Amino acid sequence: MDRRTKENNDSTWLNTLKQHFPWKAFFVGALLPIIVYYIFHLYGQPLTGAFIAAAWGGVVVLISHFILRDVNLFAILSLPLTLIEIIGTLITLSPDFYLATSAIDHFLWAVVFLISLAFSRPLILVFADAMKSIPNTTEILEFRKTKAFRNAWVKLTYIWAAAHLVSAIVLIISQLYTSVEFFLIIRTLLNLPLLAVLITISFWFPEWYWEKS
Repeated sequence: MDRRTKENNDSTWLNTLKQHFPWKAFFVGALLPIIVYYIFHLYGQPLTGAFIAAAWGGVVVLISHFILRDVNLFAILSLPLTLIEIIGTLITLSPDFYLATSAIDHFLWAVVFLISLAFSRPLILVFADAMKSIPNTTEILEFRKTKAFRNAWVKLTYIWAAAHLVSAIVLIISQLYTSVEFFLIIRTLLNLPLLAVLITISFWFPEWYWEKS
């Protein structure tokens, strides 16, 4: 591949991302509740912030599904972590468990993604269909019946599962063997930024895989 071809491919990928990445859903479903949580955390009320963030995520999921007839993937993926933090804090009253909730969340999502591979539609394909990111043209409907179509989503689901599993391991090691300050930096990087990277990859990977195949 020469330099000009590479630049054209990079430009096409960036244009696709700008056009199709759900920026509004990203802000409403993921970024806004985290901002609310950290504002309360700075004022020494993390549990209150967690309750409000969880309530916000639940409202976004319900409104998206029942009123807008849409799916906010960011709110769906962020909500379990918030609920685990709330339940764990209320039951154990342990700051160590609170810090460990992110690793638990990543591990559970890795398990869920791997389990979904046993079904006809892997979880990432379910999310893609729910977000209406796959056109319902006659050509696409025929292509969905092929093995190549499913293989792309299977491999993409493996990528999501591996990313979450590695994140859980890194978080556990960081919590056990590093300072709290360093651990919190790692925890932040492996939550929202990682989710944004995985969703970005999800827009690019299937088409790249089909062209390569």
